[in-house]
Amino acid sequence: MKSTKTGANSNFILIGGLFAVISMIVGIIGVLGAVVTYTGFPFRALPVRWLPYPIPVINTGFSMWYQFVSELGIGPSAFLFNVGLILAGILALPVFPGILGLFRGSIIAKIGVVLGLTASLALVGVGLAPMVMSQLHGTFAMIFFISVGIAIILLSFEMYRGEFFSKAIAIYGVIFVIVDLAFLIQKGALLEWGVFFIIVTWILAVGIQVILKRKEM
Repeated sequence: MKSTKTGANSNFILIGGLFAVISMIVGIIGVLGAVVTYTGFPFRALPVRWLPYPIPVINTGFSMWYQFVSELGIGPSAFLFNVGLILAGILALPVFPGILGLFRGSIIAKIGVVLGLTASLALVGVGLAPMVMSQLHGTFAMIFFISVGIAIILLSFEMYRGEFFSKAIAIYGVIFVIVDLAFLIQKGALLEWGVFFIIVTWILAVGIQVILKRKEM
């Protein structure tokens, strides 16, 4: 169905919103479920830089203060975490092209969409190439963090200029970029978790707003 307000296919936009919610729910279940799984085992995998594989040590529980998100990709939590990222990345692919119609063909938004697609594919790569187990992990992770950061700042800029999305979501996107940049500079585990939670909640907010305001498209 063609929207008279945006000139875009409202059904396609709605699909993007639905997949935004679905993909993030899958991502949350995969990551937080992996935290629970990780904590429930007596041993955990300890990555050592000079060894090709992690070594088992006594599990004292998972701590977001000093353990990176990707550490869930090895050991007993590996399957849930890695599969969760792969599925979330695949399910996120329709999200960015889906909401493009809300930006009236903006070049800035188009660049943001391309980078959003790149980030989704990189997330799949992170799941397929766990840390320590694959040398490609760092490459995929870096592509993801850089691509998603630029994508969100560009789309947030267009959201702020437009009328469909709330200004709060646009401002929240700017906050994400600050946290993402701080993580890329400092490489802290807690900052990485901050990046994860803000990405998830930002995309969820975008998807929910698209669904709730579907009649205004």
